[in-house]
Amino acid sequence: MDQELTSLAGVAAAAVVQQLTTSAWERIRSAVGELWRRRHPERAETVLAELGEAREEVAEARRAGDGQAEQEVVDLWGARLRRLLAADPGAADQLRSLVEELTGSSAPAAAQPSVNFQAHASGRARINQAVGDIHVNER
Repeated sequence: MDQELTSLAGVAAAAVVQQLTTSAWERIRSAVGELWRRRHPERAETVLAELGEAREEVAEARRAGDGQAEQEVVDLWGARLRRLLAADPGAADQLRSLVEELTGSSAPAAAQPSVNFQAHASGRARINQAVGDIHVNER
């Protein structure tokens, strides 16, 4: 599976889980059900039941302040969406639309990593920062 689809699955899982306990729940349930009905109709009802369980898990994790438990739900749904996209890359457009609807931005932009540099120096210190390779020749 190519990197773009892998990234899309991760972004979509994060967006879905983030919104599970909001007013977007019915829309998410409908969209996820539609994805599975088109690709694996025999699994659709099971997946929807599992999505409901995920919603309860996320609500409980948020009440308990358990970010790790919520991240585990994101990871689980990321893996499910990766498998779905691996079996049917054509589902990517539908998944991108859902991400755009939930986040207000397109999936490719949301999938791009961001970098935030912070550095503090004092005295005669020198700071070098780079996202990629950096070569410093001191003389």
